[in-house]
Amino acid sequence: MNEVSQKLSPTQILQITNTLRTIGLKSSHIGTKLINKSIQYILINNFDFFTLEEIYSHLHNIYNFNERTIKSNINNAITNRSIKKSKDNFQKVFGYEYDSYTFEPKSFLEEVSRTIYMS
Repeated sequence: MNEVSQKLSPTQILQITNTLRTIGLKSSHIGTKLINKSIQYILINNFDFFTLEEIYSHLHNIYNFNERTIKSNINNAITNRSIKKSKDNFQKVFGYEYDSYTFEPKSFLEEVSRTIYMS
């Protein structure tokens, strides 16, 4: 078990997983798993501000994937989500009307992290 999962409760990790699934990401996609770890890292470090480069560097240190592969996998997970499911559940998860901009990688990490933190 890595240091990230040791600092979040199993309930919080499940909440992240369920949130990602609810908004249409495929839980088996490697990019979704990287997004999950990114959100855990953001929550543990209580980041108000972060760069994608910081996140990619952290994931590189855990998995030893190059940062371009990490970026590509995260983008693919977001791009290949179930659009219908994300539109149907968007307001339930985020509390505001559907906005495709939220599915840009940095915005997505910020919004999902904020949602988990606030619950």
